[in-house]
Amino acid sequence: MSYYIIAKGTGLIVTDGPNKTRAYNTFGAAKATRTRLCNKAGWSMNELNIVDVKTYRAPQVTVKNLMNGKDVTIDANTPWCCNPASEAYWSM
Repeated sequence: MSYYIIAKGTGLIVTDGPNKTRAYNTFGAAKATRTRLCNKAGWSMNELNIVDVKTYRAPQVTVKNLMNGKDVTIDANTPWCCNPASEAYWSM
């Protein structure tokens, strides 16, 4: 099983750096990272949840497609370069 660390208010995945993993293989590894985030980044323990990858559902957001103006629903965790509302998506 794998685990994510989730912010309670938004439901978004939280990591401890840009090049770090998003899924942790054991509950203990996720718990250690949550403790590290609380000590370094200023989160409190009750703001972060540890959730199983299989049960996690990412929040959805609606954005406007830059090329045709239609609304598109994507995951809130989608990187900006993969978002059809960004110029970076269409310039690749």
